[in-house]
Amino acid sequence: MGLHSSTELKLFILGSALGNPMSPKTYSGIPYHLFEEFRHLDCLVGVANSYTMKPVDVFTGRLDFHRSLRTFRLRKNVLWRYRKSGMEILSKRLQQTQRRMPSHNVVFQIGVGAIPTPEVKLVAHVEISVAAAVNSKIFSQTYGFAGHSFRAIAEAIEGEKRFLDRCSMIWTNSEWTAQTIKAQGVDESRIRIYPPAAGINDPGTVERDWHRCHILFVGNKWYSKGGELLVEAFKAIRKVNRNASLSIVGCTPNIDVPGVSTVRYLRKDHPKEQAMLDSLYRKATIFCMPSYWESTGIVYMEAALWGLPVVMLKGQGREKIFPSSMAIHISRPDAQALAEALLDLSRSPSDMERMGRCGRKLMLERYTWNKLARKLYDDIKEMPS
Repeated sequence: MGLHSSTELKLFILGSALGNPMSPKTYSGIPYHLFEEFRHLDCLVGVANSYTMKPVDVFTGRLDFHRSLRTFRLRKNVLWRYRKSGMEILSKRLQQTQRRMPSHNVVFQIGVGAIPTPEVKLVAHVEISVAAAVNSKIFSQTYGFAGHSFRAIAEAIEGEKRFLDRCSMIWTNSEWTAQTIKAQGVDESRIRIYPPAAGINDPGTVERDWHRCHILFVGNKWYSKGGELLVEAFKAIRKVNRNASLSIVGCTPNIDVPGVSTVRYLRKDHPKEQAMLDSLYRKATIFCMPSYWESTGIVYMEAALWGLPVVMLKGQGREKIFPSSMAIHISRPDAQALAEALLDLSRSPSDMERMGRCGRKLMLERYTWNKLARKLYDDIKEMPS
């Protein structure tokens, strides 16, 4: 696999992701949007799924038999891709894919796992280190890191370090996530901190009846995204405002509360389902997802782009990405405090409209995939050869 040569470095990037890179569901659509922008910059030679599964993987530890038996469905061992044996298998497959691809000098990978051939630079998006994730109760339970042995976790941390050491550049979402990566010995000079962008096109300005209290929740992990907390808060809201309503999208918990409606997960790559989601955003006047853990929260960006004020829990540096001009940050996961914040906001149509306008302006100015792709492209070009 030869490299192109010129007086000025020309980037030829192979986009890689742990999953289908062109699916809006993979890594919240990050590879889909980023690689499309690289294509527009005329530097993308192709894309690869570096997490394909083969029948032989049943015998390499990829399946978690204990969890599969407990839940009566096949469950992957989420630590497999970090451990030495799993990483070597994934690396071999990625390198085989590289040989079939047009010549390239950079592999840009979303997620930790496969390592490319040594003659190309590896740039990766890393959301959070394994060490930080396993020490977070919410994250470890939600993503299947809980219940593993100390030895398995230690091997995963060591494998991730091997991957990070190979990276010429690491892109992460926030100052908070960057600290988790620095803790693994990565020098600050190799880290770039940029929040991702919204996973939707600009819907334009929406006219709303700001005198209504219609709260929208969009998330597919009911507990970790604060679903139960929001419903408890909404019960208190309904005692004060009988006309308040709450739409829950992405989860279908068994809830029988007046004013609450639930809608299953809606796929953005299906026009009818996307249209249904769009109509819910148009109808809402407040977006609230009191998630306990988010490295960024792309859905907050999407709500802001729709012109909605956003209410969230404080944590992981989100208040720096979503300032008080557009968002309300609840300091603790308390249903009464959340209810009071939502009620106060709903009583001021002018504040809701102002915050929605500020949030939309901020998203368009700072957080678009075009701007982000250009920043990353320039950073890669400036890397030492």
